[in-house]
Amino acid sequence: MNILNRIVAYKKDEVKELHQQHDIEKLKEEVTPSPISLYETIREKKANREYFIITEFKRKSPSEGWINQDLKVDEQVTDYKQKGASAVSVLTDTPSFGGGYTDLEVASKALENSGLLVLQKEFIIDPIQIYLARKHGANMILLIASILSAKEMGELKAVAESLNMGVLAEVHSIAEYEKIADLKFPVVGVNNRNLSNFKTAINCCNYIAKNIDFDGFMIAESGIASELDLRIAQQNASGFLIGTSLMRNAKSLDFKALTEKKYFFKACGMRTRGLIELETADLVGVNFSPISKRRIDEGKLRSWLDEGSKTPANTVAVFKENARKEVHEVVANYGFHYVQLYADDFAPDFVSQIKQKVILAISIQSEKDLELAEQYAPFIDLFILDGAKPGSGEAIESNIPKDFPYPFLLAGGMNSTNLHRLQHYDNCIGVDMASGIETEGKVDESKIEDVKKGLTNLKS
Repeated sequence: MNILNRIVAYKKDEVKELHQQHDIEKLKEEVTPSPISLYETIREKKANREYFIITEFKRKSPSEGWINQDLKVDEQVTDYKQKGASAVSVLTDTPSFGGGYTDLEVASKALENSGLLVLQKEFIIDPIQIYLARKHGANMILLIASILSAKEMGELKAVAESLNMGVLAEVHSIAEYEKIADLKFPVVGVNNRNLSNFKTAINCCNYIAKNIDFDGFMIAESGIASELDLRIAQQNASGFLIGTSLMRNAKSLDFKALTEKKYFFKACGMRTRGLIELETADLVGVNFSPISKRRIDEGKLRSWLDEGSKTPANTVAVFKENARKEVHEVVANYGFHYVQLYADDFAPDFVSQIKQKVILAISIQSEKDLELAEQYAPFIDLFILDGAKPGSGEAIESNIPKDFPYPFLLAGGMNSTNLHRLQHYDNCIGVDMASGIETEGKVDESKIEDVKKGLTNLKS
């Protein structure tokens, strides 16, 4: 039984208990309509060119375990308000997420008259959960398409909207959206997390947006932990739902990044401790390919970790022509948060099972190589479009379409003198370099600084 099925199974038992504990007809009489509207608020945000940002209070999750047991609900949601949130999501599931209706009530009281909406984050399968959500202060609810039929989604939507509660309809695939398309949900959340195995892939929201006919407001959910993640997810989104990273550190994300133009820099081929541990670039590539002249000395890497160093969160384990077993072993042994794979090495089914963030490199030799992107798009976080011979410094020979549909980093013959190439593409969000930051085969820190300065000048 996968994680989602297990949750739904015990949720059915919980609902039976709720009906024993509460008289639903009395609940209907007790609750009053929500004084604020999700649909009006998000429409106003969009008109003002602002993003609708849902922050989340979540003590634990099936994928993360305990995230933060010690935070107080009222203090955390107040921090979110000061940070610029539009809404706060509160988990009310106890077994898997450590929440409850008490948390929902505390949050709603702390945010009373603030203008922020409160979302009950729950696996809703019965109207009684909606009436209890409203009784404890929720202004909006979540309905998950993967656990409900279209008929159930419609009926629960009607209950919520009768109380002026907005509905965030959550999907994870094109098929799930098509199932509920006729219900005309104004706000659809694309969960980048597969609730069956809890694997996240930020580009999933872009893939679904590209392949459905939806003119409402899309919320990108899950996996967002950095400015780079925000930039990837904002391509089609009207807003975001962000939880785990903010529960670990409420200051981990600056939402001003959503309005600032920035190109990101991945420096690849780092082989010394200083270059790996220092803030060399937004992403730092460490190469494990058996065919690369930039392959890291694993003995040195292991000794650094033995001395107490930790693999930085922005470090990318780069693989080309490695065995699948080696990929899993390296990630497990060294604690990488990112994995870079090549499309001609690993099939989509393997990529879809990688728990870490996945950067997929495609070596461009013809238009057929670009067509590969669609096969991998729902399972990755970011693309790199590289030359025919990755790491050689040779420029990409074939033309990349100006409107390549997904966010990507440009590689292949890039250096500090030709950064203007990034501006030729609608969805290019940065650059990946190896040979372009080297002098006589060694990483040249002065060239890294030149790239950083050049990218800063491209912001406008």
